[in-house]
Amino acid sequence: MKFIFPVCLILMIVSSGKAQNEVDLLILNRHYSEALNSLEQQLNVTPEASLYFKKGLVCEKLMDYESAISALNEACKLEPNNTIYWEELADAHSALGNYLYAVTYFKKAISIDPTDVRMKGKLAQAYISLKAYPDAFRCYQEIWASDSTNTYYNRYYAYAAYRIGKNDLAVKLYEQLAAKGSHDLNTWTNLATIYNQQKRMTNAVVTCERGLDLFPKNPSLLLKIADSYFAFQEYGKALFAYENYLAVGDSTLDVMKNYGICLYFDKQEEKALQTLEPCYEVTVNDPIVNFYMGACYKKLKRFDESAGFLELAVETATPAYLAEIYHHLGQVYGFQRKFEDSILAYKKALEIDPSKDELLFEIATTYEEFNANKVIALHYYREYAKAAGEGGVNINYALDRIKKIKEELFFEDASSSLSN
Repeated sequence: MKFIFPVCLILMIVSSGKAQNEVDLLILNRHYSEALNSLEQQLNVTPEASLYFKKGLVCEKLMDYESAISALNEACKLEPNNTIYWEELADAHSALGNYLYAVTYFKKAISIDPTDVRMKGKLAQAYISLKAYPDAFRCYQEIWASDSTNTYYNRYYAYAAYRIGKNDLAVKLYEQLAAKGSHDLNTWTNLATIYNQQKRMTNAVVTCERGLDLFPKNPSLLLKIADSYFAFQEYGKALFAYENYLAVGDSTLDVMKNYGICLYFDKQEEKALQTLEPCYEVTVNDPIVNFYMGACYKKLKRFDESAGFLELAVETATPAYLAEIYHHLGQVYGFQRKFEDSILAYKKALEIDPSKDELLFEIATTYEEFNANKVIALHYYREYAKAAGEGGVNINYALDRIKKIKEELFFEDASSSLSN
């Protein structure tokens, strides 16, 4: 009888090992549903961390990430020092876009094994997904300190540097990748973007041309060349570059607008109008489109149409809120007792939006407060009364002040006459 327990134990171990081998075979052959059923049966008997881990893997293969996370959580509870389990749990959360959780679990794995560079790379990727670029940069900086030759990590190190404004470092890293003939398109487009930001147009164009050797007729690179020339007002070269792009790329609104402007500078006014007209129909309030259409009609001596578009350009070029900004600024200057600045701000607001009648009232009260000559204040009170009419917010006060200022001026004139 004393051998019964050990024999039973051996039979259970053998049976368990056999079951696990069967599960592994099912997973290997991609029979995931059968593997999941087998794992659940085994877990009912022996709830081991390794079984929960395998269940998590199988659920991921079945795209059931919620169940995978649940199983992997159990694995981590049973074996909290197993970095593989924490990593897989973080990966499952990443698959669902739960990057905050992914960061937490990648950090947990790194706390167990701080030397794991691969895990730091995954943590950095999670930070990039969260747009937490400074954190991602610090991770890649650590990785680079231990291995500066890894192309995979250097790609993202360059990107993180670019996103936090460390452009010199980003250029250095991207150029190293480009020199190796990087087949990552972003290497070329990002490097060109940085060169443009640094006002190094020639470098940007050359970078894109080098990229085109690897990616012939690539729309992103062709458009980057065109936009680079356009940004630096090289309209002739930009025109040719946009035509190269349009042969293979989409005719988006911004592209057609820029192309139309290039046609204008190339003295192709009729074609420019044909290109800009659809842009106008989509964005009537775009001052740039309105201006260049007006300019094209002017060159064609169609002055009525030109005037209409140029007037529209003037209207649409001024932000509607700018007058309100000057209005508030004038009030603030008044509170600061900077009355002359206050008047200038009110007048600027009125110049931008003459329909703001209440500005006339503000000007009148400000003049009355700091200028002993009440004639100026009287003038603006009168202008306010004419513009606002009976519906004016402050009409009663304005009319009262007009009456009293007139009386004061009358008595001042009378007194002056008597003294003479």
